[in-house]
Amino acid sequence: MIIFTIDAASDVVTTLLGTYNTSGDARRVTLSADGQTAYVADYTSGLQIIDVSTGSSPVLLGTYDTYKAVDVTLSTDGQTAYVADNAAGLKIIDVSTGSNPTLLGSYYTSGFANGVTLSTDGQTAYIAASYSGLQIIDVSTGSSPTLLGTYDTSGQAYDVTLSADGQTAYVADYGQSGLQIIDISTGSSPVLLGSYYDNKAKGVALSADGQTAYVAGVSLFGVDVSDGS
Repeated sequence: MIIFTIDAASDVVTTLLGTYNTSGDARRVTLSADGQTAYVADYTSGLQIIDVSTGSSPVLLGTYDTYKAVDVTLSTDGQTAYVADNAAGLKIIDVSTGSNPTLLGSYYTSGFANGVTLSTDGQTAYIAASYSGLQIIDVSTGSSPTLLGTYDTSGQAYDVTLSADGQTAYVADYGQSGLQIIDISTGSSPVLLGSYYDNKAKGVALSADGQTAYVAGVSLFGVDVSDGS
């Protein structure tokens, strides 16, 4: 993990602050709301929890050993981490005590869990589940998550993000269909709204106004998603 400072006026990386050499292969990272703690999906070394309050000298707080952690997101209260754990599906981990994370529950998705995002109310997890597409999981009871619905994309779902209102999922779907735009207003029966083809799509992010999706594929490109279809 590498920590930089960024010039807010220009978005230019200006200074290397510090590094932390995780024991695995750091795939993705998310931060606590206060910016003091980093949660790293560290592949074969699972979830790594790192104190970054002093950027020049990050310190390992705790770890939770999963199968192959490839993505992680946090609940809004910062107490729970949701880990996309490749062939082992979704892992729900209590991180309220960073030095001693504990497993709350798990859900074995039918495809490899490559990406995860959470609804704003924290009740639903959305998993980019490779050949099984988008998996929608009720996580309101962390100890016993249940499948709400699925949308079987035509390729391998690698990443997923949501609109601000939580009604639409944007899925990076590698190999066949590129960006998939899916109506998830009824979790039990998601419906495809539209798509934009790119056969290498592996990452997706949405602009603050929700009008543009940025897709990491053959290159980084932006897609106007203002009308959804």
